[in-house]
Amino acid sequence: MSPKRFQVRLYIIRHAESAINAASTHICGQNIPCKRLKYQNIKFDSILCSTVVRAERTAEIALKTMNIDISKLIISSELLEQSQGSWEGMSRALAFTPEVIQQWNELHFEFCPPNGESKRMVQKRALAYLEPIIEQAKNQSLEENREISIGIFTHANLIQSILQYYLQSNPKYAWLIKQNNTAINEILLNEHGISVVKVNDDSHLRFLIPEMQNESLDNL
Repeated sequence: MSPKRFQVRLYIIRHAESAINAASTHICGQNIPCKRLKYQNIKFDSILCSTVVRAERTAEIALKTMNIDISKLIISSELLEQSQGSWEGMSRALAFTPEVIQQWNELHFEFCPPNGESKRMVQKRALAYLEPIIEQAKNQSLEENREISIGIFTHANLIQSILQYYLQSNPKYAWLIKQNNTAINEILLNEHGISVVKVNDDSHLRFLIPEMQNESLDNL
């Protein structure tokens, strides 16, 4: 007997840039990924985001751009970035002493800043929160016989930890999973298993979608 068909799609999106992580190579507006989602006619059944203002603001702009009721936004501290503990606010030059670097090289995914979290801890925290939501989405997909989409607005290290879990890659190299500002990651779950469809897709920063191209022409 073949398994019952279901389809759940996760869109995991890194927040727009903030002053502390602004890149010098390009200017990234918060609404760029949101316009792309609208252009692709993506409809979120639910939207989750961390309690940090930059993630919440990016999610709110997405809701507005996609004409989704803001009451659908679910804010949770379980989607917060990896805690750096006693290192919060310190410069990397001060925190990363030769001894710390050696320890990081040895422990990698298990390395924990003083009074902070390791990426393994972040992964467990995020999955403990997301898995019941995903299970509920699976049941909804079975009942309604349609794909269920979930938008998740969160942070780079948490996204890396989730992708490592679904990719089943070597945790030692999880830090190599690049996550640019506003990058979109896409994961498909169905009766056949799990497919990681997109990782760090930030093509909207380099190639204008037609709607944005028209806006640029109008401003000439």
